[in-house]
Amino acid sequence: MKIKVIAPSACVDQDQILFAQQQMQDLDVDIELSNNIFDSHRYLAGSVAERLEDLKHACLDPSVDAIWCGRGGTGSAQLLPHLDTWLLGKPLIGYSDSTVLLNYIAMQGGHALHAPVFQEIASKNLNEVMPVSKDAQEVLALLHPMIGEMPQQYTVSPYNTLSQGATEIKGVVLGGNLATLCSVQGTPWALQLKQDSILLLEDVGEPFYRLERLFLQLLQSIDITKLKAIVMGDFHQCPQKNVPHDLMDIFAEHCEPLKIPLFQADWFGHGEINRPFWLGKLGKVHLSNLTIDIA
Repeated sequence: MKIKVIAPSACVDQDQILFAQQQMQDLDVDIELSNNIFDSHRYLAGSVAERLEDLKHACLDPSVDAIWCGRGGTGSAQLLPHLDTWLLGKPLIGYSDSTVLLNYIAMQGGHALHAPVFQEIASKNLNEVMPVSKDAQEVLALLHPMIGEMPQQYTVSPYNTLSQGATEIKGVVLGGNLATLCSVQGTPWALQLKQDSILLLEDVGEPFYRLERLFLQLLQSIDITKLKAIVMGDFHQCPQKNVPHDLMDIFAEHCEPLKIPLFQADWFGHGEINRPFWLGKLGKVHLSNLTIDIA
């Protein structure tokens, strides 16, 4: 397997990228870095032209099996006006700022894997045996599943009355970072629910009042008749700032009148654990279990 690492967003940490590259190659995974990965332009990993060049070259290189985003941060949305069907041929891996690229791909039937960025895989969620995180190992397994392998399974906790009484909920899995998704709502690249969908959302560093505002913006800009459930992941280091309500209670307050089942999860987001999952695949929620197709 050959994976190309690119930087479509903010400047990467060179030491972390090179260390992760070495650790992955110890697992016999061929890791190739894009030409401009260590470039910088303000706080970005190079100009729009340089970042786009690396992305397109990786997509069109027949020797590359998958593309892994080096870091999030900011900047991916700047590439959206320049994308075309060449982006849909092979899996793109990332999260956070990469959310806009992942959902662009997922909404057009491509291969989008919400997972840790490359510079995190040798520093978070490690054990004493493997050189990379458990999450990175699961990424490799999802890229090359065994024939007949079962859908991926994840634990979710019903949070509001609608989720507690739900039987089976089905929908295409979309979502990612809440603030990043909202940054493109109202543009030609906005998140659109064209069929029954399940949204998985997470964020980092945003105070509760901003998260409530972002959540309302997202709900008001999509077709909620097709929104069958929301799963909230880790809202890492999001300060409460003397707000008397829990964050999930705030989300539930807006989901209840819209009749949206709300679930909570602790296995994806900016914290220590960030399990990978496919966007654009069929998901099913039953009681406390979410399954996502891998085919």
